[in-house]
Amino acid sequence: MSVERRSDESYRSLARGFASIGVGTLVSRVSGFAREVVTAAFFGAGAEVDIFVAAFTIPNLLCRVLSESAVESGFMPLFKGKHAAGEKARAWRLAGRTANWLALSLVVVVVAGVVAAPLLVSIVAHGFGEEAAEATVRMTRLMFPFGVAIGLAALMGAILLAFGRYRVYSLAPVLLNVGIVGSVLALTGRLGYVSLGVGVLVGGALQFLVQVPFVRALAGRDGERLFRPELAPSDPDVRRVAGLTAPVVVASIVQRAGVVVDRTIASFLVPGSISSLYYSFRLVHLPYAILALAAGRSAAPVLAERHALGDHEGFSRALVTGIRMNVAFLAPVVVLAVALARPIVGLVYQRGAFDETDLAMTSSAFALYAVGLVGMGLVFLFVRAFAARLDTKTPVKISILAFFLNAGLNLLLVRTPLRHAGLALASSLAFGTHAVFLYVLLNRDLARHGAAIGARELLSVAWRVTVACAALAAVLLPVDAWLGMRLADPLAVGRTLRIVLAGGAGGAAYLFVSRLLGIREVTGFFARGRARRGP
Repeated sequence: MSVERRSDESYRSLARGFASIGVGTLVSRVSGFAREVVTAAFFGAGAEVDIFVAAFTIPNLLCRVLSESAVESGFMPLFKGKHAAGEKARAWRLAGRTANWLALSLVVVVVAGVVAAPLLVSIVAHGFGEEAAEATVRMTRLMFPFGVAIGLAALMGAILLAFGRYRVYSLAPVLLNVGIVGSVLALTGRLGYVSLGVGVLVGGALQFLVQVPFVRALAGRDGERLFRPELAPSDPDVRRVAGLTAPVVVASIVQRAGVVVDRTIASFLVPGSISSLYYSFRLVHLPYAILALAAGRSAAPVLAERHALGDHEGFSRALVTGIRMNVAFLAPVVVLAVALARPIVGLVYQRGAFDETDLAMTSSAFALYAVGLVGMGLVFLFVRAFAARLDTKTPVKISILAFFLNAGLNLLLVRTPLRHAGLALASSLAFGTHAVFLYVLLNRDLARHGAAIGARELLSVAWRVTVACAALAAVLLPVDAWLGMRLADPLAVGRTLRIVLAGGAGGAAYLFVSRLLGIREVTGFFARGRARRGP
């Protein structure tokens, strides 16, 4: 059977989830960029945003590690496996008890974080002056309770994901952005940049509450209830989740610690370095969330189900589909982002207090973060694949190696003329290496079950995507150069035309060559869209 035919079934099963999560995430991320646009317009990329970003780093890091990463990799695969095997009551009992343990754990973390805020700030923003450091401590304490709401929101989202309720799952984060934007618009005159922190609290609560009715409905459909007033520490399923979660927490801390290292080093550079890295990473996170997270999250419940049923071949086919989707959709985005970095950043952020210096710093970081998009997407997919096989220990070992590689590259590249942008390049190189090691170990495990991924299955799409990306660049670069000479002013209309015309021409070239070469992940996806719309 040919490579293309072997994964047809897997492709069809994942394409719907990929499209639904991608569209929902697009809406969510657009609202997120509206939030960033409002933030940039009100506060620029200076000291106030540096304080907010540094303060938000700490509660966001600790609480998301205990919630989002833990529930998606530690809880969801086991919950999905039990439910798929027909043990519905057992699955919902596990969900209720996990919610209680998660809430308790997050409350403890929040209290500890509020007490230890001065120490945490001294680590994250060691280069800040005394006044900025004190303001960061106050802001950190204000935002720490956000962790309880966002942690429980992540658990609700994991359950929705397991049942294929992609729309609510992917749209719920919009409410976090609504809370922040609303707070900035309503309270900045009285609270200044502290309005950002208030918005974080309001938005986190909304994101949790909007998902609860949908999850309760799913439980009710199975004749079960979600919330149970019990912890049951002796429950073997609860203990299993705890055992799976502990390595996930360590891996997440190690991976996210790279962000802390970046910002710590950047705090010693010129003012605005932290803000530029933050804005650029947020911008790179848009295609990452729409494409990479959609591919990984649509694959995760399928992988968990295939493993629970002992279907190793089905698991392998689903994984190959996820890999090919990541490469086929993210590789052209890398070319587009690097070539059009300046007009993209200018269009999104340059208004109000965001000046030309901010534009130059953010553009360079954005281009070098974008280089790592494919690696970032594959790391996310492979970590979920290991979790689906109920192995959360292997990824933590690779995460530790990747962290030290990232730290070493940080110290090396920040001394080059790249300065803060060198930190972005270091992250990209570390993600690529991280993905390679995870793939090798995962494929070795699949080989033991007779379901190894052949090199041909990946090379068949890799060479096609490379040729299509070359065609994209060959069209985009001269068109952008021609437009750049005629649209040299910084007006939004000029930047929009460069992005739309040059990017559109390059994108059309990529689609055309993809069709010629038979890149099914691209042409098949758009064919499905046309089929849904009808003639």
